[in-house]
Amino acid sequence: MTEAEKKAKAINDSIDAMKSQLEGVATQEGLATAIKDAFGGVDLAEVVKNVADVQELNNDLGAELKALKTANEEQKGDSFEGVIKGNFEKIVDATIKDEVKHEFTIAKNVLTTAVTSTITARDNALSPLAFRNLKMRDLWRAVTLGKDNAGTVSYIDWDVATTTRAASMLAEGDTFPISDAAWEEFSIKLKKIGDTIPVSEEFTVDQARFNGELQAFLSDNVSIVEDTQLLTGDGTGNNLIGLLTTAPVMGVVSRGIVDASVYDLIPIMRELIVKGKGSKYRPNFVMMNLTEINKYKLKKDANNNYIMPPFVSADGNVIDGIPVIENNGMADDTLVMGDSRYGRIYDGAEGYTIQIGYKDAQFVQDLKTLKARKRLALLIKNSEAEAYLQVTSISTALTNLAL
Repeated sequence: MTEAEKKAKAINDSIDAMKSQLEGVATQEGLATAIKDAFGGVDLAEVVKNVADVQELNNDLGAELKALKTANEEQKGDSFEGVIKGNFEKIVDATIKDEVKHEFTIAKNVLTTAVTSTITARDNALSPLAFRNLKMRDLWRAVTLGKDNAGTVSYIDWDVATTTRAASMLAEGDTFPISDAAWEEFSIKLKKIGDTIPVSEEFTVDQARFNGELQAFLSDNVSIVEDTQLLTGDGTGNNLIGLLTTAPVMGVVSRGIVDASVYDLIPIMRELIVKGKGSKYRPNFVMMNLTEINKYKLKKDANNNYIMPPFVSADGNVIDGIPVIENNGMADDTLVMGDSRYGRIYDGAEGYTIQIGYKDAQFVQDLKTLKARKRLALLIKNSEAEAYLQVTSISTALTNLAL
């Protein structure tokens, strides 16, 4: 039996003895003497003080447990409830006896000193910013231009204006006709796309996980501009000569087609490209944005049945044998068709590069600049521009087909 248990038993025995001695005591003085005798000569005031001390220690223990629980909130490791449950019997045992101290272990990271933040969890995944799907580079074959060429692509092309075919049927003795064949030399310069972003020296060390994200951010920025230029660049200043600047615009075509749709328009465009030139051109794409694609896919008849011609694939993504490419860089109410075998992207010999340097007073400001750059050109020869055809107003073209 521990000393505390012995003391507790002695107090219980003394109380029992006191009860029997108090019977028959008639005076206050006799009552005080009987209580003192029952507790082995210990004065009643001392007994009360001991009981009060025990109560105060119990109160202190409760306050400590409460503080510990607060410190443990939102922390990893053993939970406060788990620690208390595992030591419950020992805590109760220490509380009801004169032993008010009992030691038990709690994981270090739940101590008050470990509470440095109220953040319980962090998602460190960095998702990229959203932008449209980039389609233009995939259309053509890309070639890397060699070094030491002045950033210029030179090429030979037919002089369409002066080239003629004169062959004809001849009678005996007739003079043979003379055809004219002429070529011209042309050139096209590479154009540069670039972007920069300044960062501090501390950022590249203290936030190293963002370095790759910044480089991807710059790469995406350059690619977005490249995609736009390959589609719509007008060739002026620093702009590329884009597809829509090269592709001829479809004129007025009247065919008497009632309630014409894109399903009707695409075969007509293919006809205009191929008829008389089918030995060379075979359109392999038609491009429009998602809004225009949905217009023809969701078209219904008078009975609300979806309209699907027999020359269209089940999902509507191939019309008259020509794949439909969704490119949301295209303007609403427009589309373009073509044979992408006739066209080529020329990339600079250095390719896409990321460089680090100092701009203006950045060196003394402890800053540096990330720079992304690339050079390229899109070449569609003049004599091969007829491999493409664009519609600048689908609604107008459909109206004309009905005439």
